[in-house]
Amino acid sequence: MLKQINLLFLIILIAVNFSSIQAQDELIVPIKKIEKKAKEKYFKNSDAKVFRYENDTTIENERELDGNLLVVKGDLKIAGRINGNVLVLMGDVHILPKAYVNGDVVCVNGKIFQDEESTVTGNQIETKVKNLFPYRAWEEEYFASHRSSGEESCRIPYSMVPAKSGRKSVILNYNRVQGLFLGIKIPKKISGKYKYINVHGFLGYGFKEKRWRYQLEIDRWFFNPREYRFELGWKTYDLVDTHDDWLISPWENTLSAMLLHKDFQDYYRRKGYEFFVGQNIGRHLKARFGYRSDRYRSVLKNTDWSLFYGKRKFRENPLIEPGRMRSLYGEVELDTRNDLDVPKKGFLVRISGESSNSKLRSDFSFNQYEIELRHYRRLSRFDRLDLRIKAATSEGTVPLQKLYQLGGISTLRGFGFKEVRGGADQFGGDRMLLANLEYNISPEILDFDFLFFDDLRYIIFFDAGNVWQRTQVSGQDSWSAGFDHLKWKDLKSDFGLGITSWSGRFRLNIARRLDTGKKPLAITVRLIKPF
Repeated sequence: MLKQINLLFLIILIAVNFSSIQAQDELIVPIKKIEKKAKEKYFKNSDAKVFRYENDTTIENERELDGNLLVVKGDLKIAGRINGNVLVLMGDVHILPKAYVNGDVVCVNGKIFQDEESTVTGNQIETKVKNLFPYRAWEEEYFASHRSSGEESCRIPYSMVPAKSGRKSVILNYNRVQGLFLGIKIPKKISGKYKYINVHGFLGYGFKEKRWRYQLEIDRWFFNPREYRFELGWKTYDLVDTHDDWLISPWENTLSAMLLHKDFQDYYRRKGYEFFVGQNIGRHLKARFGYRSDRYRSVLKNTDWSLFYGKRKFRENPLIEPGRMRSLYGEVELDTRNDLDVPKKGFLVRISGESSNSKLRSDFSFNQYEIELRHYRRLSRFDRLDLRIKAATSEGTVPLQKLYQLGGISTLRGFGFKEVRGGADQFGGDRMLLANLEYNISPEILDFDFLFFDDLRYIIFFDAGNVWQRTQVSGQDSWSAGFDHLKWKDLKSDFGLGITSWSGRFRLNIARRLDTGKKPLAITVRLIKPF
């Protein structure tokens, strides 16, 4: 009976976690259903032959197609002549000089760019996936309850396109500090009405911690909400927070803690308030600056329960440096990625900093800086390079809860979790360097069938990085100090292979450290792309 109750609880957990993802305006629809609906709508009055292509496609200037053209999951460049309709799904259309389209051009979840010296005799239509389906069918069957389906994502980044409304959603998390955490969330609404005052946040209860937690945020937009949105905001909160969200998402960590008895995040209590201003410049560049006043406290492990591996014990939650932290922070981000969760092209540059000192009446005195670069480069229809470089440095004395550790999922995949922390006797480092390189390849590049393996992609990856304390190598207290000693041999590195679903969400990684032959292979399963 107990096992049946546990299984039912697990099913509810997974269902609620997946349903909560829909509140983030992520629309997941199987690509085959999108294609079927689009062809029914835009090719229905034509008996012409359909030329179908996948990924990036170019119609050269000497080429002429007599029929309809369909491109799936890629951009289309037209330099030649097409005697029929053009339909592109999940990509952009570039109609180059002298190109001629004798029909309509339709772009689903993309943009149409036409040179003034080109010709299109029919209509040009830019639309979204949800417009292909009747409202009731979309709501009941297709609206993002299948994040883990492995199909194509129709995600639109928050900073780019305003949506009309958010949805209330249930929060269901599990960790070793709060145990089961249940709450209700009012998501942030991204409205096209720039005079809109937005109230959002959450309220929830940790059953093992036996405390309520909350966040309330109020903000207002000014000017054009799509291109040049200016935002003023304030929020107050009492959270069990973590510095590890960049390593693993909360819902993925919840499943790991409940099923595998492994909690990959460390926690502390953060209570306070914040004022901030934000500015978008175009669709890709945005900046945010603000002031925080937080009270930090340590929290303890309160549970050892897991559905499986009952004999295991969770790690003790590490202590932090308690106190009042008042700080100024800023972040500038340039983001051209085509998708936030599983990007396949574009780049991200993010520069951020935080300053806390006695002039702000803070108990801490430090300056911390981070820079991150991600680039996704498609080499052909069948392979792609993904690169991430992340670095951090500081001045002053950085508190324990702000230090860095590497190792395990999302960082150095051949190493143990947070194994690289600046020495065996160190909690973490105030300097960090990390590089991740992935070569993503489709079996179609070999031009013969692999049965069901054609639905998978294969990854060769390499990771390198390290963390350390400035005081270990330099007596100077500046952001640039502590790097001169670095040599290649000082970096920890690993090499590995991965198998992933076509969408890139699910993957199995097998990694091996390169600094020793004595360590076993590290095998990890992920439900989200690591970067």
